[in-house]
Amino acid sequence: MMLSIIKMIDVPQKASRVAAPWKGGAMGNATVHDVARIAQVGLATVDRVLNNRGNVSAKTVAKVQAAVAQTGYVRNLAAANLARQRVYRLCFVIPAGETGFIASLLHAIEAQRAALIEDQVLVHIVQTRAFDVAGQVAALRGLDCDAVAIMVSEAPDIQDEVARLRSAGVHVLTFVADLPRSDREAYVGIDNVAAGRLAGDFMGRFLHGAGPVLMVAGSLAARDHNERMMGFRQVMQERFASLPLLPAMEGADDAATVERLVLEAAQAQALGGIYAIGAGNRGLVAALRNMAQRPVTIVHELTPTSRNALRDGLFDLVLDQDCTAATATAIKIMRDLIEGREIPAEAGKIRLNIHSRENI
Repeated sequence: MMLSIIKMIDVPQKASRVAAPWKGGAMGNATVHDVARIAQVGLATVDRVLNNRGNVSAKTVAKVQAAVAQTGYVRNLAAANLARQRVYRLCFVIPAGETGFIASLLHAIEAQRAALIEDQVLVHIVQTRAFDVAGQVAALRGLDCDAVAIMVSEAPDIQDEVARLRSAGVHVLTFVADLPRSDREAYVGIDNVAAGRLAGDFMGRFLHGAGPVLMVAGSLAARDHNERMMGFRQVMQERFASLPLLPAMEGADDAATVERLVLEAAQAQALGGIYAIGAGNRGLVAALRNMAQRPVTIVHELTPTSRNALRDGLFDLVLDQDCTAATATAIKIMRDLIEGREIPAEAGKIRLNIHSRENI
C-alpha cells in the first residue's frame, strides 16, 4: 500500500496560503481533489504527475507526491476509467493452428487479458487460418474495438482494410510480421532481417564448408518469413558463398508437410544444414530422427518441441522472440495510441534471444 512505501512528509505551509488539513484517515477514501487541495495545485497538474506526463517542475512533483503520501491516495485506473465511462477495447488478430509458437502467444495474451480486466481494459482474440488472406480480411471487417494488433499476410486487400480501420478511428499496429507499406501506426516484433542474418552467420560457421543448405519457410508470402530468408541469403552469399543453397520450400507451418518436404530433400542428397524459418517443427524433428546423417539445424521459437530437440541434440540453435514481452508491449502501445500519446520509433522492438542445449 502507498503508506507502507512512502514516508509521511510534512508540507511546508506559507503564511499567506495555508493548505487545508487532511481530515481523512490513513488509506481513507482520498481522491485527486484531496491531493490537489493539499498540494495547492490544480487537478490537471495532479493528473500530469500521477501519469508521468511531464511539463511539471521538480518542486511541484514533490508537493504532489507529498500530498499523495499524506492522504494515502491510491490511484485506481479502473475507477478512473469508470468515472470517464471509458472501457478500452483491444483486439489481437492472430493465426489459428496448433503450432507451439501460437500456443505460447495465446497463453501470453490470455495472461495479460486476465490481469487487465480490473483496469477496464478488455482484450479480445480473433483467430484466422494462417496465410488465408480472404479469412483475414473478413476478420478485420468484423472488428469492433478501439485498437488492434494484427498478425496477418501482406496483401493489397489487407492494406486496404488497415486503411479502412484507420479512417474509422481504430488504431492499428502490426504484430510479429510487419506491413510497412500499410497505414499501421507501429510494429511490435523482432527485426526479422537481422534474425535471418544471425541464422546465416551461425550456419556458415557451423558447417565449415559442408553443404548444401535447405531453407523451409511457412509461406514466402508472409513478410516475417520472407525477411528472415532474405537476411539468411545475404550472409550466406556475402561470407559463405561456397555453401550451396537449395531452393526454399514452403511447409505452410504444417508438421506433416514439413516432415515430407525435408525427407524428400534428404533422400535426393545429403543435407549439410537446415534453416527452418517458420513453424511445423514437430515434423522437422520426425524427419531428423529418420535421417542417417544429421544436418546442422537452426530454427525459430523456443517451444516445448524445440526445447526437447535442443536437449536431444537434433537442433543446434533456436532463435526466439519473447511472446510475453511482445504481448505486453503491444498492449501498452495500443493503450498509448488510444490516449493520444506519441509512440517512439523503437517502442515495439522485441529482443531476439539465442538458445542452445547449454542455456535452456
